[in-house]
Amino acid sequence: MKTNLLLASFVFLLTTYSYSQSAPTIQWQNDIGGFDGDYLGIGSVQQTSDGGYIIGGWSDSDSTGDKTEDSNGDDDYWIIKTDSTGNIQWQNSIGGTGPDRLNSLQQTRDGGYILAGTSGSNISGDKTENTWNNSDDYWIVKTDAAGNILWQNTIGGNQSDYLQSIEETNDGGYILGGYSNSDTSGDKTEYCLNYSADYWIVKTDSVGIVQWDNTIGGYSNDDLFSVHQTSDGGYILGGVSGSNISADKSENCVGQADFWIVKTDAVGNIQWQNTIGGDNIEGLYSIQQTNDGGYIFGGRSDSNISGDKSEDSNGSSDYWLVKTDASGNIQWQNTIGGSDADVLYSIRQTTDGGYILGGGSISNISGDKTENTNGSSDNWAVKTDSLGNVQWDKTIGGSSGDGITCIQETSDGGYILAGSTSSNISGDKTENCYGGPDYWIIKLGPDNTTGIVDLEWEVEDLIGYPNPVSETLSVIGYTLSGTTANEISIYNVLGEKVLNRSVLFSNGGQQYEVDVSLLQSGIYFLEISLQPGIGRIRFVKK
Repeated sequence: MKTNLLLASFVFLLTTYSYSQSAPTIQWQNDIGGFDGDYLGIGSVQQTSDGGYIIGGWSDSDSTGDKTEDSNGDDDYWIIKTDSTGNIQWQNSIGGTGPDRLNSLQQTRDGGYILAGTSGSNISGDKTENTWNNSDDYWIVKTDAAGNILWQNTIGGNQSDYLQSIEETNDGGYILGGYSNSDTSGDKTEYCLNYSADYWIVKTDSVGIVQWDNTIGGYSNDDLFSVHQTSDGGYILGGVSGSNISADKSENCVGQADFWIVKTDAVGNIQWQNTIGGDNIEGLYSIQQTNDGGYIFGGRSDSNISGDKSEDSNGSSDYWLVKTDASGNIQWQNTIGGSDADVLYSIRQTTDGGYILGGGSISNISGDKTENTNGSSDNWAVKTDSLGNVQWDKTIGGSSGDGITCIQETSDGGYILAGSTSSNISGDKTENCYGGPDYWIIKLGPDNTTGIVDLEWEVEDLIGYPNPVSETLSVIGYTLSGTTANEISIYNVLGEKVLNRSVLFSNGGQQYEVDVSLLQSGIYFLEISLQPGIGRIRFVKK
């Protein structure tokens, strides 16, 4: 089969530059639940390697609605695998006779899944270990690609331990993060400070065996919500602190509670920390290392200008987005919200270097809000550029309570939103709830905020492959046959030339290999001088 039939693609000529601020539209949605309560966890949606989605949280429902299994106890982990358009492919309800609540999940390198949350169940149902001292413990469960349990581990001490975040690490093990009230007991190797909650990070090997743990905190409550491995093999921790200088805390709180970010080395020792807040209450729920080696994090803020806050609140609480350098020093921040309460739960950097934010809002049009709510609370998605400036926002909801707990960019340049809903058909909701609340997943189309619009297209047989690309972009097409190129130029979305590349002539004159490994993640345009004109390709650098 000829290459031009296999790889036919669009090549475009840029005619004008302008910025599109329109929010993407809903492509599809699905309300998933049983006849009782089903709650999606924070950090519990991910696009999978086959283009579908894995979602998870906890469920009180028996076999009703979309639920195919009865609950084992008060609450069970409930994971669902969908195809690329949100249709259920399989599901599994996992738990014991007590409450088991899933907060975080991830597809692992072997194609299976790691599940993390808090369990109050002793041996029963799917639970193979008792809790320590009949209290809540961390509970991690590893499944295969079809959701069948491979192994599990109950990890905790003599008091309550709440697991909020998990990530597979470079060595094939796992980093766990949450907060603990336990003293030295069970799996805890350090006592809780002043009988209040502390950050508790636990590192396991590939089969969930604890390798080390560290308790980090001051003499008041310190609750960890997000942990990620960093490029140097260490870890970045983000959460909420009410502690002044004491124990591991090196700075006083600015207000009643602040953002607290902590950077550790590969074995959990603190390297640096920063307490960031205003004179009221702040809560950090999501953190990520950025492409430049710094950090982006966000949550809610109730503070006006004070302490580290450079803007007044728009309402009772706002999204608060903070960007730091690699050492935790603030580079910029943005307070984003309307005249009422807005709470940010999820933030991710996007391929264009900007950020996608997701949470819940009860604000009508005011401040940064461009749409009224449909009910008591709605999903609120906000897209910013690389400096935190709002590019678009979208309010999505029905007549009752809805809110995003997790949001991510998808491979097609769109976004997957996931949260819980209590709304029946109304507003943006196209299905009634089975019980209340239910899982609600929403797919938005590709983002139009590329910085370049009004493109004149022509059909050619030129393509860049693979796209997205990490290392080497193959430029393929019969148009290249018999031509020579002095250079290949690469432009960013602002039209700035960022790279020239020499090329290798191969495949009978139908293919050039271009090294793009040094580019930062984002959208780019590759230009080749051809006879009789110029060929251009749009590609995404991962």
